[in-house]
Amino acid sequence: MRSSELNLRLSQLAASYHKQTMRKRLQIAHLLIQEAHRCILQIRDELRESQTATQRRKAKERETATDPKPPVKPVRVAEPTKPKKPKYSGNHAPSARR
Repeated sequence: MRSSELNLRLSQLAASYHKQTMRKRLQIAHLLIQEAHRCILQIRDELRESQTATQRRKAKERETATDPKPPVKPVRVAEPTKPKKPKYSGNHAPSARR
């Protein structure tokens, strides 16, 4: 339904509102409230879905984005060295004379 049609129907309802019985007025008000509530819930769900999709898309962009600034110096990895034998000063071996 277009908004112009809805406006026309609501204005017709407002014009004939005073001719309605109290029971009929309550039914109309109840229906209007129910439909408004359904519309609000539907809009909220659509907004939540679009926000979730946007968050997913932004997270994926962050994951796949490259660093805008390359490192200033290349990273160097030290080469492993051969372990050296310990140097002893004096004779501290267990078989040494005392």
